[in-house]
Amino acid sequence: MTETRICQNCKQAFTIEPEDFDFYAKIKVPAPTWCPECRFKRRMAWRNDWHLFYKIDEKSGKKIISFIPEESPVKVYERDYWFSDGWDPMSYGREYDWNKPFLEQFQKLLHTVPLPAVSAINMSACVFCMNANHLKNCYLVRAATYTEDSAYLIWDHASKQCFDSHMTTACELGYGNVNVSRSYKTFFSADSEDCEETILCKDCIGCSHCFGSIGLRKKSYYLFNKPHTREEYAHKLAEFDFGSARSLQNLQAMAYANWQKFPHKFMHGRHNTNVSGDYVYGSKNAKHCFRARELEDAKFCQNILEGSAKDCYDYSNWGANANLVYECLVVGIGVSNLRFCTQCYPNVKNLEYCIFCGNSSDLFGCIGIRNKQYVILNRQYSRNDYYALREKIMAHMNEVPYVDGGGYAYRYGEFFPPEFSFYPYPVSAAHEFFPMCETEAKEKGYAWYPVEKQKHQITLPADALPDHIKDVHDDILGQVIECCHREQCAEECVGAFRIIQAELDFCRRMNLPLPRLCPNCRHYERLKQRNPPKFWERQCMCGGGQSYHPVPSDNRQLTTDNSYANTASHAHGTSPCPNTFQTSYAPDRPEIVYCEQCYNAEVV
Repeated sequence: MTETRICQNCKQAFTIEPEDFDFYAKIKVPAPTWCPECRFKRRMAWRNDWHLFYKIDEKSGKKIISFIPEESPVKVYERDYWFSDGWDPMSYGREYDWNKPFLEQFQKLLHTVPLPAVSAINMSACVFCMNANHLKNCYLVRAATYTEDSAYLIWDHASKQCFDSHMTTACELGYGNVNVSRSYKTFFSADSEDCEETILCKDCIGCSHCFGSIGLRKKSYYLFNKPHTREEYAHKLAEFDFGSARSLQNLQAMAYANWQKFPHKFMHGRHNTNVSGDYVYGSKNAKHCFRARELEDAKFCQNILEGSAKDCYDYSNWGANANLVYECLVVGIGVSNLRFCTQCYPNVKNLEYCIFCGNSSDLFGCIGIRNKQYVILNRQYSRNDYYALREKIMAHMNEVPYVDGGGYAYRYGEFFPPEFSFYPYPVSAAHEFFPMCETEAKEKGYAWYPVEKQKHQITLPADALPDHIKDVHDDILGQVIECCHREQCAEECVGAFRIIQAELDFCRRMNLPLPRLCPNCRHYERLKQRNPPKFWERQCMCGGGQSYHPVPSDNRQLTTDNSYANTASHAHGTSPCPNTFQTSYAPDRPEIVYCEQCYNAEVV
């Protein structure tokens, strides 16, 4: 039976479907008391996608690079030492105290056991990389797997020689892309697959030598959605001066304007069966998911970068053969039956309330444990004692719940309170998805404290950076370049940046101008090409013969701006399409949004 509940956090109603209750029974957890969006926000408060800091190493006393700020109360070891046998996390074990809530005891353990300074495994010749595994020769690559010879990527899998891109998979020689897969020499493009030598293209699949176009399939030599001969295309392209920053900016404006003239599918995704959400690919029975591949029988999952994952709810970040995962963040590589965990990998099973545990099973409330079984609060037990104590603790959590600063009760079945997080809210991924001011965040129980910003001595003002790549000399490598935003934007501008050798070589080779913004600001610019993980109920904008804006009344009005004339007949004929859907395109967005049937009639 479907049940409606009131979210403990936002006080809004949310629905629990019969299939949800089946999953909760399967994984043996109570139904949630927070709505799906608040659960997602709570998990993301424990995630730092790309910020780096200096923090004191608990062993050496030296400042080291860390993804946890110095101001955080948790301790860190340098990554390689943390993974070594030089210290024993079991030495921090403690008996359970029945006079205190479980989560209060866990927080004390969290502030005692050192964590790795960065979350990364199997790295080779990488600098300033984190939330990653199997990277080689990379610089400032974050949230990535199996990436090589690249820089300034966030959320990548298996790309090579790519720069300044977001949500990319198996690309090579790419630059400035967002949500692009298996493409070669593709620049400043979005939502495209299997393309070669395309520039400023969106929603193109199997295309080559195309510029400024959208919605093409297996096309070549198209400029702004118009076909050209090979010779015409080469001649037109030669007139564009891609090496000039000013020229590129004008070309981007022209391409973006052209993108708005054509229909957009209500969601980004292909090769799916029975899915909902956005940026979902190759999945089956995946509902309300965002940015995921190879999901099956899943719901409320996000950022599953590396498939596959099956039988998962409220699971954010990673994958790689995961199953039976509930309310977890950053867990992957052969994980099974995990509940309320973060940063646990690889090959872990039957874990609850654990952080940074690996190659272990049957752990409860543990931190940093490796190659162990039957451990509670980092203390070893026999099998029978472990299961008996686990049952008693679960009952105690319900009888004596932890109550956070916002007044929310945490019984068994809730993820960690956000006030326990390693990160203040503005540093977390939650802030990127759901920005909040300090007052609101504190009222809702999220951690908030200032972190020290690095001060940069600028040696090259923004307006002194050469406009054209041909005018850039090697001495640029020694300069501290002023960001054009000059810390005056709302995009976490750091005010300055450097150019690395690999970046300079790439831009010269591809005739692309050097960036004008610091890496943080460039990331936020790319985010403008990515939809948010939030969904609205909307109606298809196909009016029969052309697009229109549905209005609340029965009075259907055709659009006057960016109106698109259909090129094919549709199943609903000349009448407006009756289809409705959930989409991440907000109603006030300028895009023309079609349902799948109307979109396919126009594009495929």
